[in-house]
Amino acid sequence: SQRSTLLSEGRAGPNRRRQKMIRTTQDDARENAQIKLFELTPLQGRSNKYIPDAILIVDGIEHRVELKTSDVVKKQVSTARNVTLPKLDEYSKVHWIFSQYQKTEDGFVFTGEHYYAHGTQLEPWFERQREKLMWGTKTYAGLGHWEQVKEACQDKIDETILTKLDNVLRKRGGLNDPKIGWATIKKLCVKIDTSRPAQHLQELLSAN
Repeated sequence: SQRSTLLSEGRAGPNRRRQKMIRTTQDDARENAQIKLFELTPLQGRSNKYIPDAILIVDGIEHRVELKTSDVVKKQVSTARNVTLPKLDEYSKVHWIFSQYQKTEDGFVFTGEHYYAHGTQLEPWFERQREKLMWGTKTYAGLGHWEQVKEACQDKIDETILTKLDNVLRKRGGLNDPKIGWATIKKLCVKIDTSRPAQHLQELLSAN
């Protein structure tokens, strides 16, 4: 259960204000547990624009935080359904917390493996995704190929049609949930001290 998960980390519950703001849907249970563990304030709702999962104010500075979890068996982290070049740019500006969990009969329990990174530390992974977006995969073409096609179509297809096509491909032509491997997370990120997770996180945020 969520409560046993938190107790396994040796942490007490958050203050009432944070508790009222915690999302209650089953899909967000692990994220809620991270919010409690690291004493974050969740950001509410979904939007067409990118909104990170939570914030933490340290020394009067607001830090935006993206939260991700990884099944200990699968050893990877899901990102989003449509990861575009603009979204990668947004990802690079926020802080990230990655938490590993194990499924149980009651739900899940954190394993004690938590990692922190600022988006700039994840740049090697972001760059690999940009490469796929620009130049595609074995099956799909990329935006770089589209630029070649668009240039070849100049004066042959109405400019307004080319602009509409460009808008579609750039806004909707993203990667479908590219995964971040746990080995990559361990390589690029800093392990959080689970004996004082909230305090250690604040120290890491202050350093960035």
